[in-house]
Amino acid sequence: MPPSLEIAAEQVNTSIKSIYSSHISGNAEQFVNNEIITGIITANDATDNFYKAIVVQDSTAAITLKLDGFSLSALYPLGMRVVIRLNGMWMGEYGGMLQLGGGIDRSDPQFPSIIPLPASLFQKHIITLLSQKMPEPLEVTYDQLHDSLHSRLVRLNNIQFSENDTASYFGDWVNKATNSLSLKFCSGGTVYLRTSGFAKFAKVKSPKGSGSVIGIYSEFGAQRQLMIRDTSDLFFSANRCITNIGYTLFYEDFEQYPVQATLAIPNWQNIPEQAKQFYQIQRFQQNSFASVTGLGSQASAISSWLILPPLQLNNSTHEQLSFLTKEAFDNGASLEVLVSANYDGKGQPWKAKWQPLKANIAKGAGNGIGASWVNSGNISLHGVQGLIHIGFRYTGTDQVGAAGKRNTNFWVDDVKITAQ
Repeated sequence: MPPSLEIAAEQVNTSIKSIYSSHISGNAEQFVNNEIITGIITANDATDNFYKAIVVQDSTAAITLKLDGFSLSALYPLGMRVVIRLNGMWMGEYGGMLQLGGGIDRSDPQFPSIIPLPASLFQKHIITLLSQKMPEPLEVTYDQLHDSLHSRLVRLNNIQFSENDTASYFGDWVNKATNSLSLKFCSGGTVYLRTSGFAKFAKVKSPKGSGSVIGIYSEFGAQRQLMIRDTSDLFFSANRCITNIGYTLFYEDFEQYPVQATLAIPNWQNIPEQAKQFYQIQRFQQNSFASVTGLGSQASAISSWLILPPLQLNNSTHEQLSFLTKEAFDNGASLEVLVSANYDGKGQPWKAKWQPLKANIAKGAGNGIGASWVNSGNISLHGVQGLIHIGFRYTGTDQVGAAGKRNTNFWVDDVKITAQ
């Protein structure tokens, strides 16, 4: 390695995992402390499936770098090690995924987006070293797909395209639009293969058998997604398997978030409609949960929403929702669960149309904490299709004087959606 490149490699002072840890959910951050990372390029625009982007992976994590240029694969081929000087660059979210770029677009204040790094700044921020052996894709099961694998090169085994998406074009090459095909694990679980309508293999049809797929893992809302670099990432040589086993489409147990803090989970929405009572993360008897109460607000009307990430139900069947609730000092406030097919996800859920769902909700513990958690029962989502939102709505009052107080404390835990 030439001396100048050795110096560049020696200047690396942090990891991709570390910069992930510095991110505050919902924010965008500019790097100002001369942070320098290194990694190997695992995806680029060689087949036009990754638009103005490369993916860089080190031993700890991976991240997508948005670049305002074309033919990036000539500058940054697969397997090339790069050093990235982050000072002055930005990091922000896209559908819950972190990306690096040259700026931040705040034209939509609720959904700021990353602006690609201008081509004139490529050499300032990106130093190419020598090509190295590509990292082996991490073999993971459906249950192991989580946030820490964002942008990672992964391998999914024992998987096949759903019957409806078998022998289908990978991309919408007619309308030049991104297409989404459902991949189903033989043991249960669905991942969506996303392909650009501009991809060179957009006109190729998906294979009929079962096998393995390698790709870059991502999420958009609550949807688990994969993008391949080329059709050579597909290994489908076995016969199709039977996939009528139920699986978990969504699950949250609130265990990994700070206790006694306002609930701030990526892609969830915690919105007070009347008064300013937010849902919080609380912990009792070694168990964390979402908690909401009107106590202390002194408001004549309280209404607070907790909304799950958007869920796509077009590629599954027999969906069922379940969760646990417990009440404390119940004096008449209410908690209900609702579903909406027209909420835009941009705040102000009270402007959308919501349908109440029949659920068993804890009630009656007026002098303390409920003795046990109450199971909601299996709530069918039959008849609801497309992109939906599920929300919890708390209503009550906290007026001065006992007669005007309905400020029950409700706890919510183990929110789960299963499907087939």
